[in-house]
Amino acid sequence: MNTISFDFSESLSVARLVYSLLISDEKIGPLESAFFEQLLQNLNIKPAEFEFSLSETIENAYAIVKVMPSAKRRECGRFLRMAVNADNIVELSELSKLNEILDKASILRPDKKTNKKSDETFS
Repeated sequence: MNTISFDFSESLSVARLVYSLLISDEKIGPLESAFFEQLLQNLNIKPAEFEFSLSETIENAYAIVKVMPSAKRRECGRFLRMAVNADNIVELSELSKLNEILDKASILRPDKKTNKKSDETFS
């Protein structure tokens, strides 16, 4: 499931965003629960570590994901899309939450290219 390597804080942040999406319809079914457990395993997060992360604000997760490189943000977006389809039912509340997460975490934003001008000039 995970082809990109996240550090621990990135993994927790991705898991938090996926979790917030899964609970957006106010229920987590067995398929969604199984998906989330598999996601935690693939991100090398123990359930107790995830539970502890819930004491922090979700805004912290957004801030961490927002500054990740575009490849990692795209992988996060892939996990979010998988979460929407985890129970084979697409709820309007989930789609709304997905759009909110994509926007707030700047997941679809390309990396900024830094064009450095050379200090050298032609004489």
